[in-house]
Amino acid sequence: MDSFVYIPITALCCYAFLLLAFMAAKKSKLINSFLLFLSAIILWTGGSLCMRMQLWPSLDFWYNVSVLGLTLMPFAFFIFVIEFIGLKDRFFKLGYLLIIFLVNIINVLTGFFLNAPEVITGTDGKVSFVYDIAWPVIILFVVCVAITFHSLYLLYKYSKTNEVAKKQFMPIVFGVFILVVGHLALFVPFFKGFPTDILSGVCFAFCLFYALYRRRLFKLTLLVSRGSCYGIAAALSLVLFSNFISLVQAFIDTNLSNFKEHSVLIIAVLFALATFVIYQGMKQFIDKVFTKEEIHQAENLKEFSITVSKSLNVNEILEELVDVIQKTITVKKIYICIRNEKKDSFFMVHSTSPLDKKFFCIQEDNPIVTWLSNNEGCLLMKDFKRTVAYKSMWEEEKKQFADLKIECFVSLKDAAELVGIVLLSEKEKYSGFTYDDINFLGSVESIGSIAVKNSRLYEKAYLEARTDELTGLLNRKYFYETIQNEYEKNKGQSLALIILNIDDFKLYNQLYGNKEGDIALQMIAKIIQASVGSNGYVARYSGKEFAIILPLYDLLGAKNLAETMRLQISDMNKRATEYSFKTLTLSGGICAIPYAASSVKELIDNADRAIYYVKRNGKNAIMTYSERDQNLAEGNVTAETLKQKEDVYSDYEKTIYALTAAIDTKDHYTFDHSNNVAYYAVELAYAFGMNKETAEIIREAALLHDVGKIGIPEQILNKPGKLTPEEYEVMKGHVENSIDIIRHLPSLDYVIPAVIGHHERYDGLGYPRRIEKQDIPISARILCIVDAFDAMVSERSYKEAYSVNHALKIIEEESGLQFDPELAHVFVKSIKNGLIKIKRTTRKVS
Repeated sequence: MDSFVYIPITALCCYAFLLLAFMAAKKSKLINSFLLFLSAIILWTGGSLCMRMQLWPSLDFWYNVSVLGLTLMPFAFFIFVIEFIGLKDRFFKLGYLLIIFLVNIINVLTGFFLNAPEVITGTDGKVSFVYDIAWPVIILFVVCVAITFHSLYLLYKYSKTNEVAKKQFMPIVFGVFILVVGHLALFVPFFKGFPTDILSGVCFAFCLFYALYRRRLFKLTLLVSRGSCYGIAAALSLVLFSNFISLVQAFIDTNLSNFKEHSVLIIAVLFALATFVIYQGMKQFIDKVFTKEEIHQAENLKEFSITVSKSLNVNEILEELVDVIQKTITVKKIYICIRNEKKDSFFMVHSTSPLDKKFFCIQEDNPIVTWLSNNEGCLLMKDFKRTVAYKSMWEEEKKQFADLKIECFVSLKDAAELVGIVLLSEKEKYSGFTYDDINFLGSVESIGSIAVKNSRLYEKAYLEARTDELTGLLNRKYFYETIQNEYEKNKGQSLALIILNIDDFKLYNQLYGNKEGDIALQMIAKIIQASVGSNGYVARYSGKEFAIILPLYDLLGAKNLAETMRLQISDMNKRATEYSFKTLTLSGGICAIPYAASSVKELIDNADRAIYYVKRNGKNAIMTYSERDQNLAEGNVTAETLKQKEDVYSDYEKTIYALTAAIDTKDHYTFDHSNNVAYYAVELAYAFGMNKETAEIIREAALLHDVGKIGIPEQILNKPGKLTPEEYEVMKGHVENSIDIIRHLPSLDYVIPAVIGHHERYDGLGYPRRIEKQDIPISARILCIVDAFDAMVSERSYKEAYSVNHALKIIEEESGLQFDPELAHVFVKSIKNGLIKIKRTTRKVS
C-alpha cells in the first residue's frame, strides 16, 4: 500500500481546528485536560506525518515524537476522566506520568518496545513504511491499555452513583472502542501500511468533543473565534496553494511574461486574497448559523431582565417569563406551578393559553421536586427517565407528565428554597433541547428566580405593612387607605362603617392575663372575618377595637350584621367556667354614607360617637348614628339600654362640677367663662341640627375646656397688659394641661377631641396640632367660635368688653380663616334672631 500521507494531514487539520477553537473557549480544568489530550494526539499525528514525509531532521526523530504522543494519549485521557467526574487522584497522576516517561526514554535509546519502521520504495516510486513488530510491543500496549481501562473503570464507578451521567459517558466509551480497534488493525496483514491507528484517533478525539458538548461545558458558537477563523482560513489557503502554486507559476510564465520577475509577489498577494475571501465566507456562515441566534437570545434575555426588574407583581413576572421562553425556544406549551402556602404541593397558576385547565398539581414528595431542590440548572425528562428516581414515581404521576408532553423542567428558587417549577413541552419542530436552549433556560431561571425572590420579599413586606401582626386583619394605617379608596370608588352609593369596641377589656386582661387576652382578640377577629367574608374589609382599628368597611351596605343591613357578630362574641366564652368572672361583650357604633355622613372623616367620627352613646347607656349594644335625627339614637338603642335613667350623664355631673369648682378657686372669671361657653356651645349645636347626646358631650367639653388654667400662674392669668411671647407660650400650655387632667378620668375621655382642638384654626394656623378644616372635630370647631365670642363680649383684665355687633362682625370677617364658615354663619344668624341669648362676664378687681 502507499504512504497514505493524506490521512495524517486530514487528521492533523481536524486536531488543529479543535485546538484553535478550544483555545478561544473559557478555560476550566476539564477544558485544559482536553487541550492536553489534543496536544498529545497532535504530537502523535504530526510526528507520523513528518515521518512519512521524511522531513528534517530524521525519520527516527519524528518516529519518537509520534510514540511520545501515542503514549501520552492514555495519560491525557486519564486526566480528562478524573476532571470529568470531579475526582482528585495525585498518586496515579504522578505514577502514570513516570511510567510513560521511562517507557519513552527506553524506547528512544534502545528501540526495545517498537523500532522505527523500514522505508520501502516500490518499483513505481511509491514509498511505504513497514513496522517490524516484536513481542516487547505487548508491554507498551499493556501500559496504554491499563491506563485506559483504569479511566473506564472510574467512569463506570461514577455512573453507578449518577445515572444521568451514563448517557454522557457513552460517547467516550464508544471512542475508546474505536481507538482500540484501530490499533489492533495494525496487526492485520490486510491493513499493512495503512494508518488505521491515526484514523481511529480522529474518531476518538471527536467522541471526547461530543461528550464535552453533551455535558454542556461550553457553547459551540463561542468556540469559533476570530483567531480560529484566521487560522483555519490560512490553513485551507496553504493547502490550496500547495497544490496549485505550480499551475499559477506556469500561467504567469506563459500568459504574463511581463510580470515574470514579480511572480513571487503576485502569488503572495493571491494567497492573502484567498485567505481573506475564505475568512469572510466562514465568518458570514458562522454569523448566520450560530451568532444570529445567539444575538436573538441575548436581546430577549436583556428585554426580559429589564421588564421583570421594573415589576414586583408575581403574576406579571410569570407572564414575562412564559413570553420570553415562547419567543426564544418556541416550545408548544409552558406551564408554571407555584408552591402553595402549606408547602405540600405545587399548583399550576399560569400557562401559555388562558384556556388551559389549571388542574395540574405536583406533590412535594415527587422525585422531580427533590431533584430540582437539590440541584442547579434544568432537568431534561429524557435524562431523568434513566434514573432510579423516575422508576420510583407513581404511574399516575408519570401519566400526568406524559399527557402534557413535558420535556424539560426549570426551577424557580428563593435562595435555596424551591418556590416554583416551569414545565416545558416538546418544541414546535419536534427537535430536542440543544445546549444553547439549556444555557438560555439557565439564564432565564437565574433572572426569574431573582425577580420572584424580590416580589416575594415585597409581598411579604407589603403584607406586614398592611396587616395586624396578632390578628392578621388590616391594620389602622391600611384601614384609612382602604376606606378612602372605597369612598372614591362608591361615590353616589352607600358605604357603611361598623366600629366594634370590646367592653372592659382591660379588666379581662387583669383577670386572665395578657396571653388569654391575645387569644380572645384572635378569636374575635376570626368571628368577625368569617361573618363579613368577601362583603367588606375588617381591620383592627385600635388595641380593643375592630372596624368593618361595608361597601353598598345601608344602615339596616350593617346593623343586622353587627348584631349577629355581637351575639356570637357574647356566647364565645360564656359556657366556660374559667371565664365566669368576666365574659366579653361588644359595644358597636354604625354610620353610613350618605345617610348620616358626607365624608370619610364624618363617617368615622359619627361611628365613634355612636360607641360613646352605647358605652354610656350600659354597653353590650349596637347603635346607628344620625346627626340630624333627634330621635334616631334613642330609637336604635336596644331594650336593655332603654332601662337607663333619663339623664344618662348625671353620673358624671359631680366630677365635672368638682373640676369647675377647682377652677373657680383659682380664677372666678374662668369659671363664669366656662359656663357661658357651655351655654353658647349647646345652643349652637342644636341650631346646627345636632341631637341631644352630641350637644351634651359638647356641653361637658365646654365646661372643662379651660380646666388646665389651674396650672397657669396667676400673674399671667390676671396680667392687665398684653402677654409677652414667653408668657403667651405658657398660656398656650393650658390646652395640654387640660388633657393631662381629663385623661386620668376614663369616664370623661370622650370630651378630649373637643378640648384639645378648641384653639385650632380653620386655616391650620392654630395650636397645639395645627390641623385644619374637616380634620378639626366639629365639637372643637363649635367651641372655637363660642369661646372667642364670649371672650370678646366679656370684660377681661387687658381689655374692655366688645359690643355684640362688633364681636359678630369679627366672627364674620374671620369666617373661613379662624372659624368654620358654616358654623359661623349659623351662630351669627342665631344671635341676631334671638335664638341664642347673650351672657356677659364682668371682671371683678379686688
